[in-house]
Amino acid sequence: MIEFSYESPFGTWQVKSIEPPPHLAQFIETFWETSGNVSYGYEKLLPGGCADFMINLGPPQMVLDRAGGNIARTHTKAWLSGIHSAPLFAAPAHSAGVFRTHFVGASLRPQGVKGIFGIDAIDVANRVFDVEDILGPGVVSIRDRVGESLTTMERFRLMADFLMSVSEEHSRPVAQGAIWAMEQTLARSGDVQVAQLCKDLGVSRKHLNSMYKSCTGLSPKLYARLIRFKSLIDDIQNPEKSWVHLAAVRGYFDQSHLIRDFKEFAGEPPVSLIESCSPDGKGVNYDEFPKSK
Repeated sequence: MIEFSYESPFGTWQVKSIEPPPHLAQFIETFWETSGNVSYGYEKLLPGGCADFMINLGPPQMVLDRAGGNIARTHTKAWLSGIHSAPLFAAPAHSAGVFRTHFVGASLRPQGVKGIFGIDAIDVANRVFDVEDILGPGVVSIRDRVGESLTTMERFRLMADFLMSVSEEHSRPVAQGAIWAMEQTLARSGDVQVAQLCKDLGVSRKHLNSMYKSCTGLSPKLYARLIRFKSLIDDIQNPEKSWVHLAAVRGYFDQSHLIRDFKEFAGEPPVSLIESCSPDGKGVNYDEFPKSK
């Protein structure tokens, strides 16, 4: 198990993660748990190229619209968040002050939404759903059992068993060509050419676009740009090299190119994001809903 501890002006928290068991590895990238005592008012979560199934063991969370911070929906038990190509804004549904946050989740590989839940990824991309709306009220029982568990490993085991049972009932086949193309995109940190992927697979651009949207909810080009952005955000956590050097390594050919992607995927320019990003690199916390930058 991998464990990290983080501290910021908004509180302290821990993140634990493990790789999935072999029988789920084709659909799940990692199981994770985050818990701590925090005091933020709003949170901007950066897109990470994965869909996430998560169980909330803390206070309810509100998903906000990007324009004015109005409540779009409040989630209490378990939800599925599709792959996002823009920041996701959230806020705890509680009064001001320190509160206990606790989530247990699974980050899904691009084919995981269809492979586990039987849903085309385009139907959940840039959206967050209560899992009860997808699977019915039986989800409440797994949330209760996870919440009653005494150890992180037991919670991960329950999550794995639950998702395996969901997959056995709902899984739909995923095009192997799409899986190969997405693996190439991930392995090269987004540095791929759509035309070359089409040539290697012997398919048209239109067909590749259809396969990608079924698995990721995004076009091949947008997915590659998102993975490149995510790779750069991961790189920036390493203080040994400047972000300007890292951006060049990742294939950003000039400053305007870099700024364009940051504004699209992070909602703000790179310098201000780097200054305000939380120490785990997942997003930015605020006392008040942020104004557009």
